Amino acid sequence: MGHPDFLRHIASKVFTPNTLDPKRLDDVRRLLAVAESKYKFSSYGGDPKKLVEYLQSPDFTELTLIVGIDLTKKLLEEIINDYDIDEIKNIAKKLLEEFNGYTEAENSSDTLVYNKKSLA
Repeated sequence: MGHPDFLRHIASKVFTPNTLDPKRLDDVRRLLAVAESKYKFSSYGGDPKKLVEYLQSPDFTELTLIVGIDLTKKLLEEIINDYDIDEIKNIAKKLLEEFNGYTEAENSSDTLVYNKKSLA
């Protein structure tokens, strides 16, 4: 095979009954199955490089909204660690940096609001 399969080897390690409640896990599995069919990124008869298109799509954004930032970051870290295709690793790193920047900005604005309140 050569390349890991996104759904079977990566997403299934991140999205488990321990990380998501049963309803959200079913929703995530359904969304991922539709995405695999739509973007054809499966390692079994598809092109793993098409995962790049999925990661840049509104479908991936929808997945992120369901699973949250922390699990999305975990998923991106798994992609970076498991794939040896530069295009996939690069987009995953870029998205991870964006999510980390968002989290840092969110935390710094909380601190700023807290500091303003404590000064009043």
